[in-house]
Amino acid sequence: MRYHGPPERPCRIQGGDMGTAKYDHPGYLANAGAAGTYHVGVWCPHGYPAHVHIGRAGSQDDARLRLRIPDGVFQSMPDDMETLCRRAFGQALAEGLLAASEGDFQEVRLRLDAQPWSGPLAAAQPA
Repeated sequence: MRYHGPPERPCRIQGGDMGTAKYDHPGYLANAGAAGTYHVGVWCPHGYPAHVHIGRAGSQDDARLRLRIPDGVFQSMPDDMETLCRRAFGQALAEGLLAASEGDFQEVRLRLDAQPWSGPLAAAQPA
């Protein structure tokens, strides 16, 4: 999966725009069984707003699903990186967003009350 945006800042892998440790993580691979494996990661183009991007693992295509973290909430969220990615993936599964984003770009708001996904999640390797 490619993160949409400037190559010098594709994801949190490159370090923090906002000076927080939450920015040094390559994301996760979520194995959803028959639905496939997805790369779930956080992208912050210019500090705010942050988005959780979800795309097919191993794909060179841009992530087609983006869950926007509400403005001003990202820094105050109690979630660590894993819980944030689990929450976004749980919302995507519960609302049928993965299938809906297969062909077209889709951006929705991350629900802060979404139930975090409890399935297998493995740390992605840095690019």
